[in-house]
Amino acid sequence: MNEHVWLTHAAIPLAIALIVAFALERSRMSAALPALLSLLAAASVIVLAALIVNHVRMPFQIDVMEDVVMQHARRVMHGQSIYPRASPEYVPLAYNALFYILAAPFLLLFGDTLPTLRAVSVIGFAGSGIAIFILVRSYTRSAWWAAIAVGLFCAAYPAMDAYLDTAHADAWLLCCALWGTYLVGCDSRGPRLAGILVLAAAFWFKQHGAVFLGVALLFLTWREGLRKSLAYWLIAIAAGPVLYLAAPPLLGPAFHYFTWHVPSGWSTLTTHSILRVVRFAATHYPVVTLAALFGAYRALRARTIGILDMMLGAALLTALMGALDSGSSNNVFIPMGAFCILSGSIELARLNERAAPWWGVRPALAGALLAFATLLYDPRDFWMPESAPATYAELQATIRALPGTVYAPGIGQLANGPKLYPAGHWVALEDIVRGSHRTAADTAVAQRALDPARHPAATAFVLTNAPLGELSAPVSTLAASYTLVQDYGTRFAALAPLPRPFNTGYPRYLYRFTGAGGLTHDP
Repeated sequence: MNEHVWLTHAAIPLAIALIVAFALERSRMSAALPALLSLLAAASVIVLAALIVNHVRMPFQIDVMEDVVMQHARRVMHGQSIYPRASPEYVPLAYNALFYILAAPFLLLFGDTLPTLRAVSVIGFAGSGIAIFILVRSYTRSAWWAAIAVGLFCAAYPAMDAYLDTAHADAWLLCCALWGTYLVGCDSRGPRLAGILVLAAAFWFKQHGAVFLGVALLFLTWREGLRKSLAYWLIAIAAGPVLYLAAPPLLGPAFHYFTWHVPSGWSTLTTHSILRVVRFAATHYPVVTLAALFGAYRALRARTIGILDMMLGAALLTALMGALDSGSSNNVFIPMGAFCILSGSIELARLNERAAPWWGVRPALAGALLAFATLLYDPRDFWMPESAPATYAELQATIRALPGTVYAPGIGQLANGPKLYPAGHWVALEDIVRGSHRTAADTAVAQRALDPARHPAATAFVLTNAPLGELSAPVSTLAASYTLVQDYGTRFAALAPLPRPFNTGYPRYLYRFTGAGGLTHDP
């Protein structure tokens, strides 16, 4: 991110908020600034609730991989393995299995649709917000500061890549990390044992959950000693490494290939990786990050390090691990943002109790206003068009009318409507071949999944969101055998996903196979 962008996204809102805080505090109306903060928190929750309602009902994917996630959950629902070997019909993603397993009964009970799948994520999102409220209130004894923290969490929706209400495991990873933190921080042994299980579940939602589990084990060992903490370690080992090693018969023969081998080649430690984390925190979370780190520093000096301080470090570590993958989106910073908001809000509340006003301004309240200022966004940017359902029906009709098979690498397989073939999503295929130590065998796995598009038995089309030759490998290799026959322009623009740093576009370019033998039909 260049300096001009940082100035636009952080420095200017901070300056305006500081002026507003100073004016309100100097007006000698002591309730004015708290009232403004309460209003901002309430507005953040209400606006986000409206966005969630708007998003959940969409019949087409609002994120680039939702239809693929639906494929995974449906396999659980139908008793099929989640991680078979890659095939033209199905290529697994490189994530752990618990979100798909959790979603399956919801699909059975409430309908086999994307709205149902998103609702599962929304439950995890809501659980995360409740955990933040309870944690802040328990540490500060202030429901008001707990509400401010929840408001900041909701305001951070775009900073969290607009992921937490889409059909992904991120909301549940965060929910488990937060509730596991709460339980491990309890005084009695029973809740702490439960906390270890909850944190083990975080790993089974996404692999980075193992960091929170490991840090919790270190904390409990440090506090209780090795002998008393043995039960925690046994539970964690059984629910983590042992179950992971034993999982292939249950989850599929390629489980370890996709959840270990594939992501193992993505990470490269560079200066850019570290700077990416620092710049992201400085742009979106400058106040709460500084407050959280200052609170951890105070605890370290006083030798009163607690579970929240340890988990803040775990969250920062997961952010760095995510940044090591240059192809990752900003959803890898979700735990960091949430724990900085959590710990930062607690430290601001403590500052409010102990610090005298600075030039007539209460620093903690001004800090909270500055925190909101860096998270302000235009909700209209995240509002899905009312025309999207009709446009999706038009897309389905367009695909049905084509006289041959259709491969759409930006979709994979539609959640409903005409079947696409092959159905390997470009993300799943690219994940297999990218990385520093990929082999010819990995390339062959991805290529086999594309064979029906590379050597079609009859008329075949490829529908892409960007020019075929500009897509990532291995999908881009199809460009040699396909010719553009239709550019739909903005016809399906209403189906563009939520705005992200990576603009994945919407269905637009139609290609036809023109390899050996030629074609005899027009689309």
